[in-house]
Amino acid sequence: MYTLGRTQNIISFIYCDYATGEEDFRQEQNTFRGYYILGSRSVKHSELIPNGWTPKFLPRFNLEAYQKYKDNWKPFITWTVYERDVNRDNMHGPKRFSLLYLGGEGVASYQALYWTNQMKPKALAIIQPGTGFGLNWTDFRDENRDLGWVVRNNPSGEPDIIYYGGYGSGYNDFAWNGYSETRIIHHYYNYNNGEVRVFTRQNPE
Repeated sequence: MYTLGRTQNIISFIYCDYATGEEDFRQEQNTFRGYYILGSRSVKHSELIPNGWTPKFLPRFNLEAYQKYKDNWKPFITWTVYERDVNRDNMHGPKRFSLLYLGGEGVASYQALYWTNQMKPKALAIIQPGTGFGLNWTDFRDENRDLGWVVRNNPSGEPDIIYYGGYGSGYNDFAWNGYSETRIIHHYYNYNNGEVRVFTRQNPE
């Protein structure tokens, strides 16, 4: 994950996945190569959106589709700060980075965090979006669907960079207006597997 942020000096990450429970997260929490946990704690929703949140829906919002996999939702929030091992230098990665892990739904989480707090992320990563048999209720690749609508209608603006990819290769099915592909990260995962395509906004604010 910090591989994506290295060239942009991004050291604060928010990861969202409603199908991974807290127990599974804890098993993987301390597996970032070359890093150890400096500190970690649970986070309340009220800390992220202290003034509450009033959802705004896509005009064609489908509540039945949204709730299709609700039995798989495993909500929790954990904030972790990682520090680089003393035997590694800046070539490995930043000295520290922060990860806010949300066991939540991506579209609602994006709107609640960024719209409500009048902010936008520098970058958005769509990695293994769960289209098809991956338990995602909507298609994150389609800018006219729910995630695209929430990202593009954020009053505070759109991310300057979008990362898209996952296991395997051939991730050439992403096309949002105003974004152009600038490079491909090959071997995104260990064992020489996976690719991530980098899309840059053509007219950043």
